[in-house]
Amino acid sequence: MAETFFENPPIMHGSTEQKLTTLYNHLFDLSNKLNQALMDVSLEQMTTEAQTAIRKAAEAPTKTKEEYAALKSMIIKNAEIVQVAMQEIRTELQSQYTAISEEFGTYQQTLDAQISATAAGIMQEYNIEERITGVETETDSFINSISQYIFSGLLSSNPATYGIAIGYNVTNQDGTLNDANKMATFTADRLSFWLNGVEAAYFSNRVFYIAKGNITDELRMGNFIWKTLTGGAMALMKG
Repeated sequence: MAETFFENPPIMHGSTEQKLTTLYNHLFDLSNKLNQALMDVSLEQMTTEAQTAIRKAAEAPTKTKEEYAALKSMIIKNAEIVQVAMQEIRTELQSQYTAISEEFGTYQQTLDAQISATAAGIMQEYNIEERITGVETETDSFINSISQYIFSGLLSSNPATYGIAIGYNVTNQDGTLNDANKMATFTADRLSFWLNGVEAAYFSNRVFYIAKGNITDELRMGNFIWKTLTGGAMALMKG
């Protein structure tokens, strides 16, 4: 570490204003020397690798997004310490409707809403369960359950994308999850429709992308219209 010398306060002469100026200059110079000395001590306490990394970071040019993404991946992959702090607010609401018939059995409908909020977003889950019991059938009960949700917040972290997701999960009568689970997501530049986790169609930049389409009457393209006619024929007309 380089030696640092701190000069004694100067002998002040002249008017009161001149003395204050001399004292201010001395204190300003002393503050700079103290800051430099503290920085030198901090650097000496670091490992050689850490000192090299700091110097390289100070000298390195502006990194591209790809370089930052690669660096982020390396930090997360090789981190010795990982800290996660999260605050959550959770509320649950429920209501029930029950109808009892001595001849046919009991019908019960349960509505349940769970709302949770974190820094990532707000999840609203809505569940409805319908159950009939007391009926003389093979199972003696029937269950119909539908779970729908609305999420607003961080939809994707790579890249960071905020938006709204609306979807539902359907449960079969045997309690298993139905395959036809669907979701729609809306962001600032894209409206997407998902089927079983796969993006089936989306609308972006004034263009709609879809594998199949079903138009029941007519399709307008600029000044022309594809239109179905009586008897199953189709015609291209100028409209």
